[in-house]
Amino acid sequence: MRKLLPLLLLCWLPALSLGTDPTSVPLRRIAFGSCAHQNKPQPIWESVTALKPDVFLFLGDNIYADTNDMAVMKKKYDQLAANPGYKQLKQTCKILATWDDHDYGKDDAGYEYGPKKESQKLFLDFFGVPENSPRRQQEGIYSVETFGPIGQRVQIILLDTRTFRTPLKKKDTKPANGEGPYIPDETSTGTILGEAQWKWLEEQLKQPADIRIIGSSIQVVAQDHGWEKWINHPKERAKLFQLIESTTAKGILFLSGDRHLAELSMIPKAVSYPIYDLTSSGLTEANKRFRVYEPNQHRIATMNWGNNFGFITIDWYASDPVIRLQIRDEAGEVTIQQKVLLSTIHPGRVVPSSSSAVTAEAEKTSPGTINTIDAAKKVGEEVTVEFTVQASGGTNSRVFLNSLADFRDSKNFTVVLEKGFLSKAKEIEAPKEYFKGKKIQVTGKVDLYKETAQIKVTDPGQLKVVP
Repeated sequence: MRKLLPLLLLCWLPALSLGTDPTSVPLRRIAFGSCAHQNKPQPIWESVTALKPDVFLFLGDNIYADTNDMAVMKKKYDQLAANPGYKQLKQTCKILATWDDHDYGKDDAGYEYGPKKESQKLFLDFFGVPENSPRRQQEGIYSVETFGPIGQRVQIILLDTRTFRTPLKKKDTKPANGEGPYIPDETSTGTILGEAQWKWLEEQLKQPADIRIIGSSIQVVAQDHGWEKWINHPKERAKLFQLIESTTAKGILFLSGDRHLAELSMIPKAVSYPIYDLTSSGLTEANKRFRVYEPNQHRIATMNWGNNFGFITIDWYASDPVIRLQIRDEAGEVTIQQKVLLSTIHPGRVVPSSSSAVTAEAEKTSPGTINTIDAAKKVGEEVTVEFTVQASGGTNSRVFLNSLADFRDSKNFTVVLEKGFLSKAKEIEAPKEYFKGKKIQVTGKVDLYKETAQIKVTDPGQLKVVP
């Protein structure tokens, strides 16, 4: 029974429904996939929708257009739109998407593809991107969406690896059967993302988030095969890892498609924490029978044949939130699973007891106030401290408001609402629930309780909620 409890809890918690404010409910179930040929049956959607994902991510080759004729491309999008399984998916969850070469318009194409502006418009129209969206004005279809409240925030970044990508270097000799034609170009000064998208990505990585899902149509980590991949532009992949380091972006997990197989790859020291890349391909295009394994020095697990989709669950309420990276087959059965503790991709992160925490260093405070780290250094002094309440507890006579979800952590700062406060602030019927998740300013003398800093509040005038 104990093993079933996390799954039962996930089933019990309220799901992110269509129309819900995406920042109000934690994201817990993410499905994704790539390579869905519009001319083929797509029974896999039944297994996807049965899992009730909060969001589905298309990672490219969402149709096989392979044309310069936009009328032809439009008909192929119409075929996908008419698919009963896809219709059910649209009713089940939010859909986000980027493209790869075949829905971009041409096999292995980059910036040289001619009608990319027209193809971009068809893509945005099909996926219902609003007319006032920045994606309608920019070159390329890269995008970002943020889900969940502070402390349980998931940022989904979808890259465009086609619109700006410069040519790839080919082998001098004809590749053997089953081998790809491309090799890394160590001398290349070319690009994958282009100047504008690189600048945009840097801005996104500086935004607050606990988990960052980055969707790339081509693989980021795998580097030994001869097909399309980030390492074909070695300086670009190095730049990507350097950007993660320089922005101190935490919680990154890469998702990819393209390869007509599924696998999980990982580099332990590309940045200051392990970088995972979960590849799912294809929804219809995977090999139908066993084939020889291609080399991948970073592979953890593989599903070398059979249609598949990716599925990620996030258990925010474990003592150290657990991320399950899964590949599932057409029947919905798990073929790959890797549990990743959030702390392993958040170096230096404080491990909470009930939900992920926001450290004091991450919070900006208003003029005239200080954060909890500085307040803890002023024992015996009167200060005005500002922080977001991550956890609360107590009794009818005393309530504790904590700056970290784990009140036992030595960096936690506690505001103690004494009986005097509770008797005067009668308009607050349930203070433990009322203050949780709110940013508060508290004025009072800092003292210590078992080496943990706190302020005792006896009068409502000492405390206010910051709008």
